[in-house]
Amino acid sequence: MKKILFFALSLSISAFSAEWASIYHSLIAFDERAGLPDGNRPGYVKPLATNLGTVLNSNWISSARIPQVFTIEAGMPLMIVGIGDEDRTYANGAPTIFGDKDYEWGAVSDKISCSTAPNCRVVNGNETLNKLGVFTYPYLQLAGSFYHARVALRGMWLPAISELQSFNLFGFGLQYSFGHLFLHELPKALHPFDISLAFGMNFSGIGYTPDNYNGTLDLDITTTHFMLVLGYQPFKFFEVMLSLGYETSTMESSGHLISEDPDSYGAEIFPSLSVDGNNGFRMGLAVSFSLGASYHPVVGVDFGTKTSYTTNVLYFKQSFGKEPEIKEKKAKVSDSEKEENEATDEVTE
Repeated sequence: MKKILFFALSLSISAFSAEWASIYHSLIAFDERAGLPDGNRPGYVKPLATNLGTVLNSNWISSARIPQVFTIEAGMPLMIVGIGDEDRTYANGAPTIFGDKDYEWGAVSDKISCSTAPNCRVVNGNETLNKLGVFTYPYLQLAGSFYHARVALRGMWLPAISELQSFNLFGFGLQYSFGHLFLHELPKALHPFDISLAFGMNFSGIGYTPDNYNGTLDLDITTTHFMLVLGYQPFKFFEVMLSLGYETSTMESSGHLISEDPDSYGAEIFPSLSVDGNNGFRMGLAVSFSLGASYHPVVGVDFGTKTSYTTNVLYFKQSFGKEPEIKEKKAKVSDSEKEENEATDEVTE
Protein backbone atom coordinates (compact mmCIF):
# COMPACT_ATOMS: atom_id res chain seq x y z
CA MET A 1 0.00 0.00 0.00
CA LYS A 2 2.82 2.39 0.88
CA LYS A 3 4.61 1.92 -2.45
CA ILE A 4 1.41 2.31 -4.42
CA LEU A 5 0.57 5.61 -2.74
CA PHE A 6 4.06 7.01 -3.26
CA PHE A 7 4.05 5.99 -6.94
CA ALA A 8 0.60 7.51 -7.39
CA LEU A 9 1.73 10.80 -5.88
CA SER A 10 5.15 10.73 -7.54
CA LEU A 11 6.85 11.53 -4.24
CA SER A 12 8.26 8.16 -3.21
CA ILE A 13 11.85 9.23 -2.57
CA SER A 14 13.64 6.42 -0.81
CA ALA A 15 17.25 5.33 -0.38
CA PHE A 16 19.56 6.13 -3.28
CA SER A 17 22.94 5.00 -4.44
CA ALA A 18 25.69 7.59 -4.76
CA GLU A 19 24.98 7.88 -8.48
CA TRP A 20 21.45 9.18 -7.93
CA ALA A 21 20.16 12.32 -6.26
CA SER A 22 20.09 12.16 -2.48
CA ILE A 23 16.95 13.10 -0.57
CA TYR A 24 18.48 16.50 0.05
CA HIS A 25 19.32 17.18 -3.59
CA SER A 26 15.87 16.05 -4.72
CA LEU A 27 14.12 18.38 -2.29
CA ILE A 28 16.45 21.40 -2.29
CA ALA A 29 15.12 22.16 -5.78
CA PHE A 30 11.99 23.50 -4.02
CA ASP A 31 14.06 26.01 -1.95
CA GLU A 32 14.28 29.47 -3.57
CA ARG A 33 16.89 30.99 -1.24
CA ALA A 34 19.78 32.63 -3.09
CA GLY A 35 23.18 30.98 -3.18
CA LEU A 36 22.03 27.39 -2.63
CA PRO A 37 23.80 24.87 -4.89
CA ASP A 38 21.10 23.04 -6.84
CA GLY A 39 18.38 25.14 -5.20
CA ASN A 40 15.54 26.97 -6.93
CA ARG A 41 15.15 24.64 -9.94
CA PRO A 42 11.60 25.05 -11.31
CA GLY A 43 12.40 23.02 -14.43
CA TYR A 44 13.55 20.12 -12.26
CA VAL A 45 10.13 19.75 -10.58
CA LYS A 46 7.82 21.13 -13.31
CA PRO A 47 6.91 17.63 -14.65
CA LEU A 48 5.23 16.94 -11.29
CA ALA A 49 2.89 19.90 -11.84
CA THR A 50 2.24 18.94 -15.47
CA ASN A 51 1.38 15.32 -14.71
CA LEU A 52 -0.74 16.20 -11.68
CA GLY A 53 -2.65 18.69 -13.82
CA THR A 54 -3.21 16.16 -16.59
CA VAL A 55 -4.60 13.57 -14.19
CA LEU A 56 -6.75 15.90 -12.07
CA ASN A 57 -8.25 17.69 -15.09
CA SER A 58 -9.62 14.38 -16.39
CA ASN A 59 -12.85 12.43 -16.03
CA TRP A 60 -15.23 15.33 -15.55
CA ILE A 61 -17.52 14.19 -18.37
CA SER A 62 -19.65 11.06 -18.63
CA SER A 63 -21.97 12.32 -21.41
CA ALA A 64 -22.50 15.39 -23.59
CA ARG A 65 -26.25 15.19 -22.94
CA ILE A 66 -27.52 16.10 -19.48
CA PRO A 67 -31.03 14.68 -18.92
CA GLN A 68 -34.03 16.68 -17.76
CA VAL A 69 -34.94 14.12 -15.10
CA PHE A 70 -33.02 13.87 -11.83
CA THR A 71 -29.88 11.74 -12.24
CA ILE A 72 -27.11 10.73 -9.86
CA GLU A 73 -23.61 9.37 -10.59
CA ALA A 74 -20.87 7.80 -8.50
CA GLY A 75 -17.57 6.09 -9.11
CA MET A 76 -13.79 6.07 -8.92
CA PRO A 77 -12.41 7.58 -12.13
CA LEU A 78 -8.93 6.57 -13.22
CA MET A 79 -6.70 8.42 -15.68
CA ILE A 80 -3.35 6.92 -16.68
CA VAL A 81 -0.54 9.16 -17.92
CA GLY A 82 2.71 7.78 -19.30
CA ILE A 83 6.03 9.21 -18.12
CA GLY A 84 7.93 9.98 -21.33
CA ASP A 85 11.25 11.44 -22.37
CA GLU A 86 9.78 14.96 -22.21
CA ASP A 87 9.31 14.46 -18.45
CA ARG A 88 12.90 13.40 -17.80
CA THR A 89 15.03 16.28 -19.12
CA TYR A 90 15.06 20.06 -19.30
CA ALA A 91 17.58 22.90 -19.91
CA ASN A 92 19.85 21.35 -22.54
CA GLY A 93 19.45 17.82 -21.28
CA ALA A 94 19.68 18.32 -17.52
CA PRO A 95 17.60 15.70 -15.68
CA THR A 96 14.32 16.51 -13.99
CA ILE A 97 13.21 14.76 -10.81
CA PHE A 98 12.11 11.93 -13.16
CA GLY A 99 15.46 12.01 -14.98
CA ASP A 100 18.65 10.01 -15.20
CA LYS A 101 21.90 10.19 -13.19
CA ASP A 102 25.34 11.77 -13.47
CA TYR A 103 24.69 14.91 -15.45
CA GLU A 104 27.71 17.23 -15.23
CA TRP A 105 26.68 20.87 -15.41
CA GLY A 106 29.74 22.96 -16.25
CA ALA A 107 30.39 26.64 -15.79
CA VAL A 108 31.35 27.16 -19.46
CA SER A 109 29.46 24.49 -21.37
CA ASP A 110 27.18 21.55 -20.63
CA LYS A 111 28.41 18.02 -20.04
CA ILE A 112 32.10 18.88 -19.67
CA SER A 113 34.29 17.12 -17.17
CA CYS A 114 33.92 18.41 -13.63
CA SER A 115 37.60 17.67 -13.09
CA THR A 116 38.54 20.42 -15.56
CA ALA A 117 35.83 23.01 -14.97
CA PRO A 118 35.49 25.37 -12.01
CA ASN A 119 32.09 25.77 -10.37
CA CYS A 120 30.98 22.47 -11.87
CA ARG A 121 28.36 20.34 -10.16
CA VAL A 122 26.53 17.10 -10.81
CA VAL A 123 22.74 17.21 -11.09
CA ASN A 124 20.95 13.87 -10.81
CA GLY A 125 17.43 12.55 -11.17
CA ASN A 126 15.53 10.53 -8.61
CA GLU A 127 16.13 6.79 -8.92
CA THR A 128 12.63 5.73 -7.89
CA LEU A 129 10.85 8.26 -10.09
CA ASN A 130 13.17 7.50 -13.00
CA LYS A 131 11.83 3.95 -12.99
CA LEU A 132 8.22 5.15 -12.88
CA GLY A 133 6.49 4.42 -16.19
CA VAL A 134 2.96 5.69 -15.50
CA PHE A 135 1.37 8.33 -13.32
CA THR A 136 -2.09 8.39 -11.72
CA TYR A 137 -3.99 9.87 -8.78
CA PRO A 138 -6.80 8.27 -6.74
CA TYR A 139 -10.12 10.01 -6.01
CA LEU A 140 -13.83 9.39 -5.60
CA GLN A 141 -16.49 11.29 -7.58
CA LEU A 142 -20.19 12.02 -7.14
CA ALA A 143 -22.45 13.96 -9.49
CA GLY A 144 -26.07 14.99 -9.77
CA SER A 145 -28.05 16.58 -12.60
CA PHE A 146 -31.51 18.05 -13.15
CA TYR A 147 -33.02 19.99 -16.05
CA HIS A 148 -29.89 19.73 -18.18
CA ALA A 149 -27.52 21.12 -15.51
CA ARG A 150 -24.94 18.94 -13.74
CA VAL A 151 -22.74 19.39 -10.67
CA ALA A 152 -19.87 17.01 -9.92
CA LEU A 153 -17.88 16.73 -6.69
CA ARG A 154 -14.73 14.73 -6.12
CA GLY A 155 -12.42 14.16 -3.18
CA MET A 156 -10.00 11.94 -1.36
CA TRP A 157 -8.52 12.12 2.13
CA LEU A 158 -5.90 9.78 3.57
CA PRO A 159 -4.37 9.66 7.08
CA ALA A 160 -0.64 9.88 7.70
CA ILE A 161 1.10 6.74 6.40
CA SER A 162 4.84 6.60 7.07
CA GLU A 163 6.54 9.39 5.05
CA LEU A 164 3.20 10.47 3.55
CA GLN A 165 1.92 12.88 6.19
CA SER A 166 -1.22 14.08 4.43
CA PHE A 167 -3.12 13.70 1.18
CA ASN A 168 -6.32 15.56 0.40
CA LEU A 169 -8.27 16.50 -2.69
CA PHE A 170 -11.41 18.49 -3.31
CA GLY A 171 -12.77 19.31 -6.74
CA PHE A 172 -16.00 20.52 -8.29
CA GLY A 173 -17.29 20.54 -11.85
CA LEU A 174 -20.20 22.24 -13.67
CA GLN A 175 -21.82 21.28 -16.97
CA TYR A 176 -24.81 22.38 -18.99
CA SER A 177 -26.13 20.83 -22.20
CA PHE A 178 -27.86 22.90 -24.87
CA GLY A 179 -29.37 20.29 -27.18
CA HIS A 180 -32.86 20.59 -25.68
CA LEU A 181 -32.95 24.21 -26.87
CA PHE A 182 -32.61 23.48 -30.58
CA LEU A 183 -32.75 19.78 -31.43
CA HIS A 184 -36.52 19.87 -31.93
CA GLU A 185 -35.89 22.39 -34.73
CA LEU A 186 -33.63 19.93 -36.57
CA PRO A 187 -34.42 16.80 -38.58
CA LYS A 188 -34.84 13.61 -36.62
CA ALA A 189 -31.56 12.25 -38.01
CA LEU A 190 -29.71 14.91 -35.96
CA HIS A 191 -31.47 14.21 -32.67
CA PRO A 192 -28.67 11.88 -31.42
CA PHE A 193 -26.29 14.89 -31.33
CA ASP A 194 -25.81 17.16 -28.33
CA ILE A 195 -23.45 19.88 -27.14
CA SER A 196 -22.46 21.10 -23.69
CA LEU A 197 -20.06 23.39 -21.89
CA ALA A 198 -18.16 22.18 -18.82
CA PHE A 199 -15.73 23.45 -16.22
CA GLY A 200 -13.73 21.62 -13.57
CA MET A 201 -11.45 22.83 -10.75
CA ASN A 202 -9.33 20.90 -8.23
CA PHE A 203 -7.55 21.74 -5.00
CA SER A 204 -5.14 19.13 -3.67
CA GLY A 205 -2.56 19.03 -0.89
CA ILE A 206 0.28 16.59 -0.22
CA GLY A 207 2.49 16.52 2.88
CA TYR A 208 5.75 14.55 2.76
CA THR A 209 8.41 13.88 5.42
CA PRO A 210 11.40 11.83 4.18
CA ASP A 211 13.35 9.45 6.39
CA ASN A 212 15.84 11.12 8.75
CA TYR A 213 14.09 14.50 8.47
CA ASN A 214 11.73 16.40 10.73
CA GLY A 215 9.05 18.73 9.36
CA THR A 216 7.24 18.43 6.03
CA LEU A 217 7.37 19.36 2.39
CA ASP A 218 3.87 20.61 1.56
CA LEU A 219 2.65 20.73 -2.03
CA ASP A 220 -0.58 22.53 -2.95
CA ILE A 221 -1.89 21.85 -6.45
CA THR A 222 -4.61 23.91 -8.16
CA THR A 223 -5.98 22.97 -11.59
CA THR A 224 -8.70 24.21 -13.95
CA HIS A 225 -10.21 22.83 -17.16
CA PHE A 226 -12.69 24.51 -19.55
CA MET A 227 -14.35 22.25 -22.15
CA LEU A 228 -16.68 22.24 -25.13
CA VAL A 229 -18.18 18.75 -25.42
CA LEU A 230 -19.81 17.31 -28.54
CA GLY A 231 -21.67 14.03 -28.28
CA TYR A 232 -23.33 11.59 -30.66
CA GLN A 233 -25.57 8.83 -29.28
CA PRO A 234 -26.75 6.57 -32.11
CA PHE A 235 -28.00 3.99 -29.62
CA LYS A 236 -29.39 4.34 -26.13
CA PHE A 237 -26.50 2.34 -24.65
CA PHE A 238 -23.61 3.96 -26.55
CA GLU A 239 -22.24 7.51 -26.98
CA VAL A 240 -19.17 8.95 -28.69
CA MET A 241 -17.78 12.21 -27.24
CA LEU A 242 -15.32 14.80 -28.50
CA SER A 243 -14.07 17.41 -26.04
CA LEU A 244 -12.04 20.54 -26.83
CA GLY A 245 -10.68 22.64 -24.01
CA TYR A 246 -7.94 24.46 -22.16
CA GLU A 247 -6.41 23.32 -18.87
CA THR A 248 -4.04 24.83 -16.28
CA SER A 249 -2.13 23.56 -13.26
CA THR A 250 -0.09 25.27 -10.55
CA MET A 251 1.99 23.63 -7.80
CA GLU A 252 3.09 25.65 -4.77
CA SER A 253 5.54 24.30 -2.20
CA SER A 254 5.94 25.28 1.44
CA GLY A 255 7.05 23.82 4.76
CA HIS A 256 10.31 23.30 6.61
CA LEU A 257 12.58 20.23 6.72
CA ILE A 258 15.37 19.67 9.23
CA SER A 259 17.85 16.82 8.94
CA GLU A 260 18.22 14.60 12.00
CA ASP A 261 21.91 14.13 11.16
CA PRO A 262 23.79 17.18 12.53
CA ASP A 263 26.79 16.43 10.30
CA SER A 264 24.78 16.16 7.09
CA TYR A 265 25.18 18.64 4.26
CA GLY A 266 22.24 20.97 4.00
CA ALA A 267 20.63 20.39 7.38
CA GLU A 268 17.58 22.62 6.62
CA ILE A 269 15.31 23.03 3.62
CA PHE A 270 12.75 25.82 3.24
CA PRO A 271 10.47 24.90 0.30
CA SER A 272 8.91 27.96 -1.33
CA LEU A 273 8.96 27.30 -5.08
CA SER A 274 5.82 27.77 -7.20
CA VAL A 275 5.64 26.36 -10.74
CA ASP A 276 3.01 26.16 -13.46
CA GLY A 277 2.63 22.95 -15.41
CA ASN A 278 3.01 22.86 -19.17
CA ASN A 279 -0.71 22.14 -19.51
CA GLY A 280 -2.63 23.98 -22.23
CA PHE A 281 -4.99 23.06 -25.07
CA ARG A 282 -6.43 19.58 -24.83
CA MET A 283 -8.61 17.37 -27.05
CA GLY A 284 -10.31 14.22 -25.87
CA LEU A 285 -12.03 11.29 -27.57
CA ALA A 286 -14.13 8.99 -25.40
CA VAL A 287 -16.95 6.49 -25.55
CA SER A 288 -19.45 5.78 -22.80
CA PHE A 289 -21.67 2.76 -22.34
CA SER A 290 -25.00 2.46 -20.51
CA LEU A 291 -25.13 -1.19 -19.51
CA GLY A 292 -27.95 -2.51 -17.41
CA ALA A 293 -29.84 -0.24 -15.06
CA SER A 294 -26.89 1.87 -13.85
CA TYR A 295 -23.45 0.67 -15.00
CA HIS A 296 -21.89 3.48 -17.05
CA PRO A 297 -18.18 2.92 -17.90
CA VAL A 298 -16.22 5.50 -19.92
CA VAL A 299 -12.99 4.89 -21.83
CA GLY A 300 -10.99 7.20 -24.04
CA VAL A 301 -7.79 9.06 -24.83
CA ASP A 302 -6.79 12.72 -24.43
CA PHE A 303 -4.26 14.61 -26.53
CA GLY A 304 -2.51 17.71 -25.25
CA THR A 305 0.74 18.47 -23.49
CA LYS A 306 0.50 14.85 -22.36
CA THR A 307 -1.26 11.90 -23.94
CA SER A 308 -3.40 10.19 -21.32
CA TYR A 309 -5.92 7.38 -21.16
CA THR A 310 -9.31 7.27 -19.46
CA THR A 311 -10.14 3.88 -17.96
CA ASN A 312 -13.18 4.85 -15.95
CA VAL A 313 -14.63 1.36 -15.52
CA LEU A 314 -15.94 1.82 -11.96
CA TYR A 315 -18.68 4.33 -12.69
CA PHE A 316 -22.43 4.19 -12.14
CA LYS A 317 -25.29 6.40 -13.29
CA GLN A 318 -29.00 6.21 -12.45
CA SER A 319 -31.89 8.37 -13.71
CA PHE A 320 -35.24 8.68 -11.95
CA GLY A 321 -38.23 9.22 -14.20
CA LYS A 322 -38.82 9.10 -17.93
CA GLU A 323 -36.87 11.46 -20.16
CA PRO A 324 -39.12 13.41 -22.60
CA GLU A 325 -38.63 12.49 -26.23
CA ILE A 326 -37.35 15.05 -28.70
CA LYS A 327 -40.22 15.88 -31.04
CA GLU A 328 -39.43 17.07 -34.53
CA LYS A 329 -41.07 20.41 -35.16
CA LYS A 330 -43.63 20.37 -37.98
CA ALA A 331 -43.06 22.71 -40.90
CA LYS A 332 -45.26 25.82 -40.95
CA VAL A 333 -47.84 26.06 -43.73
CA SER A 334 -48.40 29.50 -45.28
CA ASP A 335 -51.89 30.95 -45.90
CA SER A 336 -51.53 30.56 -49.67
CA GLU A 337 -50.55 26.92 -49.24
CA LYS A 338 -53.57 26.37 -46.97
CA GLU A 339 -55.88 27.86 -49.63
CA GLU A 340 -54.33 25.67 -52.33
CA ASN A 341 -54.74 22.59 -50.13
CA GLU A 342 -58.38 23.47 -49.41
CA ALA A 343 -59.05 24.03 -53.10
CA THR A 344 -57.45 20.70 -53.92
CA ASP A 345 -59.57 18.97 -51.29
CA GLU A 346 -62.78 20.51 -52.75
CA VAL A 347 -61.92 19.39 -56.29
CA THR A 348 -61.15 15.91 -55.00
CA GLU A 349 -64.50 15.74 -53.24
